[in-house]
Amino acid sequence: MITDIPTSEEFDSAAKAQFDFAWDIVITFLLTLDEAGQYVDIEQEDVDAFWEKARQRILTSLIIAQQGVELAIKGKLVSHSPYLLISGNHSEWPKDKDGTGISFSEFRSIDAQDLIKVHDIVNGEKFDEEFARLFEKLRKLRNKAMHTVDAQLSVSAQEVVVMLLEVHAFLFPDDSWVTIRRDFLNESPATQIYFDNDHVEGIVAKEFLTVFGLLTPSQVNRFFGVDKRQRLYICPECKYEADRYEMIEPKYAVLRPNTPDSAGLYCFVCDKLHPVTRIGCENEGCLGNVISDEYEYCCTCGEIQG
Repeated sequence: MITDIPTSEEFDSAAKAQFDFAWDIVITFLLTLDEAGQYVDIEQEDVDAFWEKARQRILTSLIIAQQGVELAIKGKLVSHSPYLLISGNHSEWPKDKDGTGISFSEFRSIDAQDLIKVHDIVNGEKFDEEFARLFEKLRKLRNKAMHTVDAQLSVSAQEVVVMLLEVHAFLFPDDSWVTIRRDFLNESPATQIYFDNDHVEGIVAKEFLTVFGLLTPSQVNRFFGVDKRQRLYICPECKYEADRYEMIEPKYAVLRPNTPDSAGLYCFVCDKLHPVTRIGCENEGCLGNVISDEYEYCCTCGEIQG
């Protein structure tokens, strides 16, 4: 008898945890560099030295991300049958020595290079070819990072961020990565001790402001459903939450619809359509005319009105 058979949900949960771990590594470096730039002038040679020191940790985040991808694909296979994951000849299977059964984890799992092939055989809908290429690229990079110490092997934090967003979009198209990241921060080990997660919304706003600035317009549109080429406004709710944590200007909200009289401001981070009034800002010198009804901020300059 085989015991401890995993479920698809358990694999999905483990995969997202790996994605979050990888994200946490790279976003920490990106935020560190951003914060340092607010206080001192950083020369390019210092930036290069910073990323060189972080190189091995960035590669580690890539390894973790690839592990998450494999877990997510295994979850899809388990939704058909967990036994699709078992590999090896029957003669090599572990034996039930005491009659209590054999834990599923004791069986050898199929190789990573076979996951997509097996998935496409048992699923009516195959993986997108673009995802298959991305998976193979990640797998080869992971293997190099795991089995070599090549000083020329390097992956940037930005590349890892894009890879994470891409694989998440392919594997969990119905889930928002912003929401998943927020949930992990709310359930972090520290919150179990301090019972305090009031700062989480501010952290989320800061992280995705940094990521928003890194991504191309096409990437922002694909991952967050926002046209980065539109006029950007400060999200009033993200500003309110961020001000409790750290003063930032979360300027990534857009009018929806994008019309001169639009009364809605959409933010992909809090995933809300905020009501606004189209009147001139009271702040002298500001030409903005998008005022938050909820928080009374000018969404152009961020100043409180009234």
